[in-house]
Amino acid sequence: MNKHERDIATHPFIDRPREQRDTQDQPTIYRSRKRLRRTKRRAPRTPQDQPTVCRQKKKRWKPVLIISSLALLAIIITLFVVGYVWLKGKESRMKLPAVSKVLDPRRSGQPETTLIMGVDKGSVPGEVESRTDIMMLVSVNPDGNKAAVISIPRDTRVKIAGHKGYNKINAAHAFGGTALAIDIVREFTGLPINHYVEIDFQGFKDIVNALGGVKMHVDKTINDIYAGYVPAGDVILNGDQALALVRARHDVKAVPGGDLDRIKNQRKFLQAMLGTVSHQRNPFKLVKVIDAVSNDVKTDLSFMKMLSLGRKLRGTNLQMSTAPGTPKVIGGVWYYIVDDAAFQQMLASFKSKQEVAPEKENQADTGNSSKADIKVVVLNGSRTAGLARKVADELTGKGYQPLKVANAQSRYSTTTLYYADGDSTVAGTVAADLAGASQPVLQGSASLTSEYGAQVVVVLGSDYASQ
Repeated sequence: MNKHERDIATHPFIDRPREQRDTQDQPTIYRSRKRLRRTKRRAPRTPQDQPTVCRQKKKRWKPVLIISSLALLAIIITLFVVGYVWLKGKESRMKLPAVSKVLDPRRSGQPETTLIMGVDKGSVPGEVESRTDIMMLVSVNPDGNKAAVISIPRDTRVKIAGHKGYNKINAAHAFGGTALAIDIVREFTGLPINHYVEIDFQGFKDIVNALGGVKMHVDKTINDIYAGYVPAGDVILNGDQALALVRARHDVKAVPGGDLDRIKNQRKFLQAMLGTVSHQRNPFKLVKVIDAVSNDVKTDLSFMKMLSLGRKLRGTNLQMSTAPGTPKVIGGVWYYIVDDAAFQQMLASFKSKQEVAPEKENQADTGNSSKADIKVVVLNGSRTAGLARKVADELTGKGYQPLKVANAQSRYSTTTLYYADGDSTVAGTVAADLAGASQPVLQGSASLTSEYGAQVVVVLGSDYASQ
């Protein structure tokens, strides 16, 4: 038997039954695999039994999380820095360095006073550019938990430095801009002015539209021939409607007190708008609002300071009033004459305690004494015999001096009131007393009023409902 035959005869897997084979006869590599399988079946592996490669893969999550967290933090910081720089850039557009110099520094322990002005740049026919339609003084106590507001009517009679005689306080802005307006209010009230906020009415509606409208309750439908239309009830005002509300003073039914009733509407709307801003959570709308504010507002305050002031103006512990006084025609010009004694008393409480007495319900009434100063002529443009004399007698009974009457040179379909001196307030007062005119037209005409020697010329139209 040669060597090859002996190897075949002695080979463990040849010519031997399967049951006679033992593990010792198996190749080494086969036995190792069998043991591995048996070990796996006998007991589950613990983490310590896992291969080294598997444990290393699990450990890699920790640095990944750390790197991700650092990257997220870096993004947040970058966005914050970019947003801060963007916001400061917007704030810089609102600041007028020359105006900031005329402001009074706030003293420790003293209240903080801010002058809020709404400037209407000639949008209403017959009115001069850049006059302030809104002037509100806001005083916040040193603790910041109490505030009060005094509104100053636009027609308030004052002296303006560098100009002879008396003028209306709203003319200060037209004469010398924001700085002069601040100086005149400081001189008129004797109060330090620490801050100011000036809103341009032409861009006012952009702010409202950026907010998506302002919800508020309007007591009466406003249909002002110059300002516009505002429906009554709970409405969401768009930019045009909001602008009409804060301007309206010619609708004799909705704002019979003229400018004084308009001041009340302005304050109500300001609070409603501030409420809308404070509840705004849409970041995209907030960006639009900030952009609109930076275009249409001039102030020395930061956005955060303005938000803080807005919260004070919406607070329940807030008192609001108007400088006490009465309208009066002097030298053919319509003024608001402040009651000095009552006003000084109001200012003392306003400055020391941030409190103001509530407005009297009849404060908006022009009073018979002021009506007696208005020279009115009534012309009959309706061709209804005796109508002019009848209306003139009715007006005399309401406090006006005896009126002249005549026939108009042409026929009128709509009752129209012509006024002088570029001011329609006096005409609005007369219009409020015309019982038969539901929607009279007010129009400036110095030539016609001069021809008849009157402040107001009333031309009765065919629409006048005689009672």
